[in-house]
Amino acid sequence: MNARRMQQHACLADALREAAGTAPTGHVRRRVFIVGCPRSGTTLLQSLLHAHRQIRSLPETHFLPLLLGSEEHRRCDADRPRAPVARLRRWRRDLFARWSLVEPRRAARAWSFLRSLELPAHMPGQGRWRLGPQLRAFVHTLDAHALAMHKPIWVEKTPDHLFYIDHLSAAVDDARFIHVQREGRQVVGSLYRAAREHPGWRPFLSLEKCVDRWETAWRESERWRGDARHLHVSHDALVRAPGETLARVLAFLGCDADDTLWSRYRSMANGLIRADEPWKAGNLQPLRARDAFGDVLDASQRDWVESALATRAASRTVAHAPASTATRLTHTGIRVPHA
Repeated sequence: MNARRMQQHACLADALREAAGTAPTGHVRRRVFIVGCPRSGTTLLQSLLHAHRQIRSLPETHFLPLLLGSEEHRRCDADRPRAPVARLRRWRRDLFARWSLVEPRRAARAWSFLRSLELPAHMPGQGRWRLGPQLRAFVHTLDAHALAMHKPIWVEKTPDHLFYIDHLSAAVDDARFIHVQREGRQVVGSLYRAAREHPGWRPFLSLEKCVDRWETAWRESERWRGDARHLHVSHDALVRAPGETLARVLAFLGCDADDTLWSRYRSMANGLIRADEPWKAGNLQPLRARDAFGDVLDASQRDWVESALATRAASRTVAHAPASTATRLTHTGIRVPHA
């Protein structure tokens, strides 16, 4: 990082620390969370909204996954712990979350990460064992960040906050949630490509885990369809009809149109990407449709993925079908091709 960039970061940090102690939270008009499956287009939508003159966003905070970790087992069926010790740890995390308790060690880690993003982050001194004070302090931190930038709306984008919507809804009465959804084959292809190119994504060299991850996120998002506080956005629609799709999102947020964002969203997106997130570089490129499924997977892998997704779709149909219909539907075993 050059000297000028370091000076800019230092000035921003000073402004945010000052705002944390003086800015009233009531001036924030809208608090928004973008959620979904990784590699579904959440960063793209975040970048577009961040370029709007009324909206401020920031790099992923991972706040609740770091703070609670209580629902990690819901992310991917193939990764659910089966060893007795791992299952005991999972049970303990779930118990803490059910009682709205927080482990100080986890809380310290979550707040340390927020400070690494140069946010005015201060862990609550009172009630640090309870989830409510932690979430209120988190919201105050994001409010201060937005108000220091003179923005009435903030957008927080951590895809895995999808699994903590119940907690966030209880703590943030006026929260809005935008679910970005992408066709399953494309998500699987994109996850697999990230796994081949970046060590941190290596678990997704298993196509079974890719399919499972997308299916788990899809089912969780669908739980909230029809709720007035939730908007579901298609990645395909965002890429092929960006103006119309973004207009629908802005109407949901109560924002005016801002045509100038199209000329600056890619340059501003760079500020949302940490140095350790090279897989997000595609958001700095011109907006266009990409075929991750056809470009990344070979023929046998594509056949397996399509069969696996069809089986999952049949499972969802069985779950919602009348008994007379469900009995006629069967499932076939599928062998995973070698990566």
